[in-house]
Amino acid sequence: MITGRQIEAFHAVFSIGSMTGAARHLGRTQSAVSRLIMELEKALCFTLFERNGTRLHATQEARLLYDEVKRSFIGLKNIEEKARQIAAGGNHRRITCGATSALSGGLVPRAISGLMQCSSDISMSFKGMPADDVVRSVTDGSVDVGLATLPIDDTNLHIHWIGEASCVAVLREDHPLAQSDSLSLRQLHTQQVLTVGNPFRLRRTIDAALQASGNSSFTRIETNTSLNAVMSAREELGVAIVEPVTAYGIPIGGTVVRPIVEHIPWAWSVLTPAFSAADSGILRFIEQIEITARALLPDFIRHPPEALEKLHTRLFQTEPGVPDAKRN
Repeated sequence: MITGRQIEAFHAVFSIGSMTGAARHLGRTQSAVSRLIMELEKALCFTLFERNGTRLHATQEARLLYDEVKRSFIGLKNIEEKARQIAAGGNHRRITCGATSALSGGLVPRAISGLMQCSSDISMSFKGMPADDVVRSVTDGSVDVGLATLPIDDTNLHIHWIGEASCVAVLREDHPLAQSDSLSLRQLHTQQVLTVGNPFRLRRTIDAALQASGNSSFTRIETNTSLNAVMSAREELGVAIVEPVTAYGIPIGGTVVRPIVEHIPWAWSVLTPAFSAADSGILRFIEQIEITARALLPDFIRHPPEALEKLHTRLFQTEPGVPDAKRN
């Protein structure tokens, strides 16, 4: 039988990386923590940690288990925080938000700042995570509000609205193309293109746009975040094509942002758990997200949740990058 103390010890050892550090963190002896890990391994019928000299290494099984344990601990922390609020008898509301790296860096802090200026009864916590993890965290209630890029395919969510804006180019400020007010994708045919690497989300849309412009053999440096692509552009590694939240929301010295003539759409959704109604604090935060997005993004469009399937078709099943008369 698995106990809470065993899981607590496993979480501490995995996070800290040593029995000694975990024991110090938990206020227990090293032998007590070691015994809890051994008992847990016996109950699970597989090894969690292996020693190589003085170093401790988590097994593949431990890594798989930790993903679930981490989500459970976040949920428990939220429960404890809520219980303290109830016991204190106050009306203070703590909202948790999970967002993709671009949104958590370029948009969420600005939205929180706007919310705090008019809502003294709310505190916030937020963190960046991959889009799939945002969806899972909203579904299981680990976060109150999620901001995840499309595609979204989960019925256990409440989609409040979907935001759309155009991708942009980011260049070193002394790049020859930086003299132009806007750039066509054809101007990038001779350039090293810097972009994100996930082939199922934005990278797919960018690739299709470049191919539609006649660039089928372009070279590319891939990275996992738009910020990395922007930093690479600053170091003269090429021209970054990125979503606009990072470009406008996290300005990097030594670079310039230029609109792209062809519309390369980037869309994200604002999500809450389907099993609970959003309270007034959450609704105020969601409203502030929209206010912030409109102020930050020159061509922001808000779509209703009913537009999800049409957006999926337009963004991921057809060739983007074709100039849109309504957008130009």
